[in-house]
Amino acid sequence: MNLDTWIIKRVDSARGNSVLDRLMYSASIFGDDGRGWIAASAIVCSRKKDPTRAFLRHLAWLGIESALVNGPAKAAVRRSRPIPQQSHPHRLRRPSDSSFPSGHAASAATMAMLLSEEGLAPLWWTIALTVTASRVYVGVHYPTDVIGGLVAGSAIGFAARHIRLPLVEPSMESQP
Repeated sequence: MNLDTWIIKRVDSARGNSVLDRLMYSASIFGDDGRGWIAASAIVCSRKKDPTRAFLRHLAWLGIESALVNGPAKAAVRRSRPIPQQSHPHRLRRPSDSSFPSGHAASAATMAMLLSEEGLAPLWWTIALTVTASRVYVGVHYPTDVIGGLVAGSAIGFAARHIRLPLVEPSMESQP
């Protein structure tokens, strides 16, 4: 039995719990198109000295992550999505693109890295890992898809901490 099958069998036994179902479907929806992360960034950045620039930096890196993961990475792998074993008890957008890597997991890791720069890392990573686990729970990804997404997103988040984007982070010399 491979890792994906082993984990999915354990997740299958947890499905059907109304509280867990609601949490996991809500977490999955939170990650749709990065909307939840964008809202979180707006709230966090509103307290910064230059909120617009901080928010644009987050948006830029979220866009970079999305372009890399949902473009060439998914196109290179072209993995089929899991076949749903059950009907969904809650509304859920069912993606039709490649399953590997998980874009939800990649954006979650990228944003957890960025939002954690100012603190509250346990909060951001708890949300990120919940979003990530939700994708397996709702049946739209294999566990290895979300692991791949976490690795890709963490790498992009690490890069974001070390690479300055000139359009949103001008050098100190060019600031008045």
